[in-house]
Amino acid sequence: MVQLRFRADLAIVVVCVGLYIGSAAQVRFPVGGTALSFAVTTISSPALAIGNAIGRTWQVFLSGQRNLRSTLGELRRLRLESAELHRANQLLSAEVTALRQGSRLLAAYPSLADQAVLARVIARDLPRTQTLRLDRGSRDGIHIDGPVLAEGGLVGRVDRVLEHSCRVQLLTHPAAAAAAAVEGVQQEALLVGGDQPHLTGLSPYTQVPFETSVLSTGSEGIYPPGLLFGTTLEARNDGLFTIVPVRLAANAAEVTAVLVLAPAARGAP
Repeated sequence: MVQLRFRADLAIVVVCVGLYIGSAAQVRFPVGGTALSFAVTTISSPALAIGNAIGRTWQVFLSGQRNLRSTLGELRRLRLESAELHRANQLLSAEVTALRQGSRLLAAYPSLADQAVLARVIARDLPRTQTLRLDRGSRDGIHIDGPVLAEGGLVGRVDRVLEHSCRVQLLTHPAAAAAAAVEGVQQEALLVGGDQPHLTGLSPYTQVPFETSVLSTGSEGIYPPGLLFGTTLEARNDGLFTIVPVRLAANAAEVTAVLVLAPAARGAP
């Protein structure tokens, strides 16, 4: 059987410490409480303070997270509203621009207004097909080959018609062609489309003034006579013909409103 042995000196120390603690537990301070309770309070107060601080910090952190989520949600909502307002402002600006161009068009060509339909450009495909799409169609009296006139001058003709929209083949289209004449030049020429529209069919070495108006003649049966295509650039001789590059008067990239005229056959009395 194992017997426990205590050292006499250690036993005395343990007994003394126990008696001291017991005595301290009986000593009372004037402010109330014993020395033992005061010692326990003194030792435990920093731990309680740290615990309370950690708790408060955690509560602040959780509250901050909730506020951050709420703030981020509000920020997303404001961004969406700002984007919607920006789009609405762009549409409104486009509408105002189209109305202004339409008003100037009607004022510039009063004799054509009775037989024309005012339309707005709703789409462009300049690099690929050299076309515009308008917001008027067969229900509005639009027909194939209807000449399309912008504020600066002619832009092309209608080549496709749907019920509520139509497509315009621009004068820059490779297949575009129109009868034209240069002011001061007796001969009629053919305006041919492409990246650089030009006049052909003029006799070799024809003297063509620089920056002179190029007007429609109506010989092809589409465009009314006397409407502006553009102005001449520097002419050159090319075999059997004089070639004259033409700077078009209407920039299709900037046109927002046009007049669609009745085709020549339907417009004739």
